[in-house]
Amino acid sequence: MADNANQTLRKPVGNFFIKKSLQMGLIIKILAAALVSSAISSGALLLVYYLKYNTIAVYIWNQDNNNLQKDHIIYLILPTLIISMVVGLLVAFGIGLYASRKFAVPVYKIEQWAGMILGGKMTAVLKFREEEEMKDLSQKCNELGSFVRETMIEIQKDVQAIQAAGVTNPKLSEIAEKLNKLELTNNPIEIHSP
Repeated sequence: MADNANQTLRKPVGNFFIKKSLQMGLIIKILAAALVSSAISSGALLLVYYLKYNTIAVYIWNQDNNNLQKDHIIYLILPTLIISMVVGLLVAFGIGLYASRKFAVPVYKIEQWAGMILGGKMTAVLKFREEEEMKDLSQKCNELGSFVRETMIEIQKDVQAIQAAGVTNPKLSEIAEKLNKLELTNNPIEIHSP
């Protein structure tokens, strides 16, 4: 039931930028790469034309006047270059949006998981929808969480056994108090993205 409630509360558009600075940086880098790529392609096209014909002029036969007119190659190919650059930038922006979200969600979830562990919620479990890409990462993080939780449970049992034996020590009481603040045996808490 909690999963259904969580699914209805999701706002994919409103929560698209969950790590805004990280996502915007990635989008800007992708757009810059597309812009540089377009500029290099345009420059290479002009350079090849110049090297082949030793000019940047082009001659066009005008049928109305029945004569040959000299024109600049830039004027012929510039509209096409601008259109292809704009389309390329739009595609790069779309790819940037998609890639930035795919990059930011795991970072967000890992931060949330680590925060929960640091806050004493030792049953926090890291899970991604992208099982294939993130399987190893989530498995290692969850193994770490389980190792720390099981170690704390063993220490807690040892402290309780020592206290049950009648040993009183202020440091031992302090350790027992800290261990009692940790959530060691509750149900697993799964991290969700906004």
